[in-house]
Amino acid sequence: MPVAAPRRLAAALAGGLLALAAAAPADAATERAASGAVSATLSYRKGGDSRWRGLQLRVARAGVPAFAAVARGPGCRVPHCAPAGAAAGGRSLRVLDVDADGEPEVLVDLYTGGAHCCTVTELLHWTGAGYAVTTHDWLDAGYALDDRGRGRVAFVTGDARFAYAFSSYADSRFPVVILEAQQGVWRDVTRAHPETLRAEAARLRGEYDRRRGGPFALGILAAWVADEERLGRGAHANGVVRAELRAGRLRGMPPWPAGRAYVRELRRTLRAWGYTAA
Repeated sequence: MPVAAPRRLAAALAGGLLALAAAAPADAATERAASGAVSATLSYRKGGDSRWRGLQLRVARAGVPAFAAVARGPGCRVPHCAPAGAAAGGRSLRVLDVDADGEPEVLVDLYTGGAHCCTVTELLHWTGAGYAVTTHDWLDAGYALDDRGRGRVAFVTGDARFAYAFSSYADSRFPVVILEAQQGVWRDVTRAHPETLRAEAARLRGEYDRRRGGPFALGILAAWVADEERLGRGAHANGVVRAELRAGRLRGMPPWPAGRAYVRELRRTLRAWGYTAA
C-alpha cells in the first residue's frame, strides 16, 4: 500500500503531461529578424502534409508595434501558403535596407506550391505613416540577393516567361533579370549591368553550340538572343539565327515551332516582352 499511492500519483502526472504535450502546438515556430530600429517576427505552425496555419507577421520600430497582418501573396492561399524557409529548410524573413535610404525594409518569402513554382515575396516599406506592402511573384525562377557593392540590394532572378515558350521546361533557359526595390517600387535594372548580361550570353552561346542542330536547343538559343538584344547586339544575334536557319539547324520538337516559324515566333515574343523595339 505505501508504494501504490506514489505509483498512482506518478501515473496521473505522466498522463497530465502527455495531455499537455498533445494540446501544445508542437510544430509552431517563430522566425525573427532585425536591422537598426526595425524588428520583425513571422509565426506559423504546420497543420499537416503541405498545410500551414497562422502565418502572422508582426513588425515593430524602436520597440513600438507598427504592423500586424496575415502573411500572404498572390496565389498563396491558406492552408497551402507556406513560409518559404520552412518549406525549403532555410529562412522566410529578412530585415534589411534594400534601397540604401537608411530605413530597413521587411522581406517575407512565401511558397505557393505547384509543379515548378513559386516563391512570392512580400516587401514592407516604411512610408512615414505606416508600412506599405508590395509583392513580387518570382514564378519558376526564384531569386537571390546581391548588394553589388553599391549599397542598394539587387534581386537577381530570371524571366520565367520563357518556360515552355520555345522548348520543354527542362530545355528552356530563363534570361537573367535584375530588379531593385526603391521606395517600395520594383524596377528592372538589368540593362544597367552589361557585365552580367555578357557573362550569361557567353555561357548560353557555348551551351547552344554544343547542342545546335538537335531538337532541344531552341530554348537555349531564344534566351541567348534575348541577352544579346539587351546588350545592343540584336543585329548580330539575328544574323546568327538566320545563318542557323539556312543551315537547317533550327530543328524543334512538336508542339514548339521550328525553322521559319521559330524565327517568326522568336521575333514576335521578344518584341512583345520588351526585349526589342516595337
